Amino acid sequence: MSTRTEDTNKKRILVFLLFCLVFIFLFQEAYAKYRKFATVQVDNTIAKWNIKINNEIIANKTTLTNHITPTIVANNYVNSNVLAPGSTGYFDVNIDATNADVSFTYEIGISKYNSYTIEDLNIYAYSVNDFNTTTTVTSDTITGTIQHNTASTTIRIYYNWLDDGTDAMNNQNDTTAAVSGTSNADILVTFHLTQTRS
Repeated sequence: MSTRTEDTNKKRILVFLLFCLVFIFLFQEAYAKYRKFATVQVDNTIAKWNIKINNEIIANKTTLTNHITPTIVANNYVNSNVLAPGSTGYFDVNIDATNADVSFTYEIGISKYNSYTIEDLNIYAYSVNDFNTTTTVTSDTITGTIQHNTASTTIRIYYNWLDDGTDAMNNQNDTTAAVSGTSNADILVTFHLTQTRS
């Protein structure tokens, strides 16, 4: 083998090694940049979802312990806070979303509590914050949307004991319900809250 061929081969090997070193250096630089990028900390705030219904936090609960106390309006025939045929009243549901960073929809379900609930107990209207404006209840569900971080939304639900000719109970049934202790005026209120999508 000639010296010239050996010199050429040595040059090729040196060029190849130099090329490999440059490649390794560039790869390490690129990987180091990627690795540095991959370990950057991004400070994102996780949305809070802490809602109260009538001052009770609802997180991780299936049943609220606070009972809702209704107001029964006095009329010519019945004292206030006494339920009798022809009585009307209301109860309030207050939703505090101060600590909810996400807007949500609500579904409030209203039904008779059990088979002993007075048959003629009737939910007929509701209002939201403005108690001078009511909406007729057309189903067993009241729905709406609450914007995030809203301090207070009060939903007032109106009911009556039907005694106007459209009622199912006659006077004897009304009397029996009032004095026997076998009937009740309990209403089951359920809540379903769903985060809205942006």
